[in-house]
Amino acid sequence: MRRGERRVEKNENGFFNMISDAYAQVFHGEDIRTEEDKMIDTIKSAHEDWRNAEAFFQNVTDPDLVDYAIYRVEAAKTRYTYLMRVAREQGIKASMQ
Repeated sequence: MRRGERRVEKNENGFFNMISDAYAQVFHGEDIRTEEDKMIDTIKSAHEDWRNAEAFFQNVTDPDLVDYAIYRVEAAKTRYTYLMRVAREQGIKASMQ
């Protein structure tokens, strides 16, 4: 087998694996994302929660809700920083945009 033939075979296998993964996800509901992808999605979600908590705090007008708003911001910030630390320890790096 020549080098070019191996490259074609590898590309075909990659294509068939991609189709197989898509089939498993669509028809069987399987989550085929890597653990790294799942962690990145979780971090993005935590960052969005933190931003939403900050926005809520900035807009709260009822004095009875101020303590809740502060708690919500601190909880979201703590969760986000924890997840970032875990990702860093696992060597996960990705753009958070």
